[in-house]
Amino acid sequence: IGYCMAVERLLELKTPPRCDWVRVISGELSRIADHVLAIGAGCLELSAFTPFLYLLEARELVWDLLDALCGSRVTTNYIRIGGVSQDLPQGFGSFCREKVDAAMKFVEDADKLLTENPIFRERMEGTGHLAPAELIAWGVTGPILRAGGVPYDVRRVTPYLVYNEIDFDVPVGEHSDNFDRYLVRMEELRQSRRMI
Repeated sequence: IGYCMAVERLLELKTPPRCDWVRVISGELSRIADHVLAIGAGCLELSAFTPFLYLLEARELVWDLLDALCGSRVTTNYIRIGGVSQDLPQGFGSFCREKVDAAMKFVEDADKLLTENPIFRERMEGTGHLAPAELIAWGVTGPILRAGGVPYDVRRVTPYLVYNEIDFDVPVGEHSDNFDRYLVRMEELRQSRRMI
């Protein structure tokens, strides 16, 4: 999306509003796929195999949606300079709600297994601390920066596409540790669902 928008700006090309909304949907689907993998991989590193499997299944459901958009599951090619490769397929709205709801059921199941789990918390809380000043100095962005207590989300600070027309919360951590990174990603999953 960023690359295409940069080229479009150079060409002074304005995409239609429908394109911008569709790009947001596909971008948030990609965010969900990314976050469930990040959380799931972290679980696997801590020998929490069941939540890893739940979150992998959630990603598969989201990949079904990406496949419907562009015929590709992992390396998507939906966003193009000037728009998207094709309009949303017929029936995509209900298909999307069904798949995202099913994916989020796995996310909520993983949440129940992890968030209040004393072993998970002991391994995550207070570990991997990165000071907010360090994060900024290193150019860190995204959920890691927000978990560090810095409320910077480019979708809010410099809105693009139609993010300025969408109501969503920007979760921010307090302790800048691994547990906050987990919590921020979990809440961002819910916010992505809300936006879609």
